[in-house]
Amino acid sequence: MMEWLRKSPVYPVLAGAYPAFHRILIFWVWQICSLLPVKKKKIIFSNFNGGGFGDNTRYIAEECLRRKIPYEMYWVCEKPGCQFPPGLKIVRPNCISFVYHMSTAGFWVDNTRKLYYFKKKKGQIYIHTWHAGPGLKRIEKDAGTGLSPEYIAYAKRDSAHMDLLLSNCGFWTKCFRSCFWYDGPILEKGLPKNDLYFQDQEPLRRMIRSYYQLEEQVNLVLYVPTWREDRKLHVYHLDFEGCLDALEQRFGGRWVMLVRLHPNVNAADFDIHYTDRVINASPYDNSQELLAAGDAVITDYSSCGFDYMQLGRPSFLYAEDYEQMKQDKGYYLELTDLPCPAAFSNEQMIRNILEFSEEDYGKKRVQFMEKMQYYDDGHGSEAVVDYILER
Repeated sequence: MMEWLRKSPVYPVLAGAYPAFHRILIFWVWQICSLLPVKKKKIIFSNFNGGGFGDNTRYIAEECLRRKIPYEMYWVCEKPGCQFPPGLKIVRPNCISFVYHMSTAGFWVDNTRKLYYFKKKKGQIYIHTWHAGPGLKRIEKDAGTGLSPEYIAYAKRDSAHMDLLLSNCGFWTKCFRSCFWYDGPILEKGLPKNDLYFQDQEPLRRMIRSYYQLEEQVNLVLYVPTWREDRKLHVYHLDFEGCLDALEQRFGGRWVMLVRLHPNVNAADFDIHYTDRVINASPYDNSQELLAAGDAVITDYSSCGFDYMQLGRPSFLYAEDYEQMKQDKGYYLELTDLPCPAAFSNEQMIRNILEFSEEDYGKKRVQFMEKMQYYDDGHGSEAVVDYILER
């Protein structure tokens, strides 16, 4: 039946009308469900509005399960094949059952903006974790003209409904006050996903190497660039093989690179020649596990490089479009504030690896962490669950 419909001349008309019909349907379902009572012991988690089991919301959910709190728990997911622990029920985003659970849950736990219509009710508590800690480039309101009017309208509405925001350092709390259209409570107890950095990582290091069929003694460098609003990919042209050769020359041993692109980037659009030394890690759900299992990181403006410094492992910055990004969005910090060496070309990047000084990096790292005032201590998830139970 569906195959026949796709081939029929009316299919383009129906396909074009469906999005508008769906928006109207979901709007009215929200109106109806808003009449239903709120279940105070019900939580609905979301990772990038329907992503897999990862980021800050994952670690909060796992802490809820570990403590066996007597709550109904739902996870919003539209990715096929994702694995979830027992105790979490899965619901697809932007469907009738999704609206029902959102409208009746006592707690919403999200890590990104809700870019869709929603109707929050009295008695519901919205905990927003955001999906990043401090980074180099300015975000949200601080990014100036880099945001569309539509996004700004969504962002303001989203922030107005938040009851709690999470921060992992004093610097980031100040940034949230200036950029997020939010003046409510901020829980300064660290990011839940950074709890992993304060645990025994040896089992995780072995697990990741086994997952990619690598020997246990192999060193891993993570390449984790962020995304650009114009979706351009030319800025990702890092010399993978050259960096690996330089890492082996500088630090010794065998090195392998895991390339992990941002969820907003379609990895299929990025023409990378993957080999036994350069591995596509974008499909892996939990980037935090990859980072914790790694021995070094290369990033551009992503906050993961800032959080990674807490591990004391080498961190490098590679950004071909540094000046363009500075003009478009601006930065919170100067390059001289950062402990990690910065490069704007492959030649400079390789030179930075070869000339890397542990002593110099260590001194600058301590000064940087004192300036940022990090709160991460391995108990960020516990603090959020404590907050939920206290409500």
